[in-house]
Amino acid sequence: MNTLAKQMGVILSELETGTTLMNVAESEQILIALYNTKRIFLAGSGRSGLAIRAFANRLLHLGKTVYVVGDITTPSIQAGDVLFIGSGSGETAGLIVNAKKAKQSGATVILNTTNSQSTLGKLADYLLVIKVDNKETDTNAMESSVQPMGSAFEQLSLLLYDAIVLEWVVSFNVTHDDMKLRHANLE
Repeated sequence: MNTLAKQMGVILSELETGTTLMNVAESEQILIALYNTKRIFLAGSGRSGLAIRAFANRLLHLGKTVYVVGDITTPSIQAGDVLFIGSGSGETAGLIVNAKKAKQSGATVILNTTNSQSTLGKLADYLLVIKVDNKETDTNAMESSVQPMGSAFEQLSLLLYDAIVLEWVVSFNVTHDDMKLRHANLE
């Protein structure tokens, strides 16, 4: 086995372990909250922000009106909207400000994090907790990752977001053809 394939196997093994350590007890309520809202705002910084953008794209394919916080075309959040945040540490200052503004506006806040006791964790209405190291800690439930600076969190976040999409497809009878119709045709 070549070296890169071996490293990929190590990463896949870590991710498999990570999936057993997720706390997604509120996932059904989260799915319903996302389905029932008219507008979903998504926020994350750094690599967590990249993962959340991929999730925003899939939610758009599911037929939702979505906005990524910070994009120039993002309107103000209102009562009844959902703010979905991805933050490994749960302590990113700008995301905390956004969560507080969302709560003041009457929006629901959903957080995907490694730290349920973080500032964002305490602000969130719903939590998805991935019990792996984030870029600031090496002390969560999964033994220390061989990957640097929270990589396992971002990778597991992508898997979690795709699992939410797959559950949506099954629960609400959305076909892949329905999703393809909403795929970008200006590329």
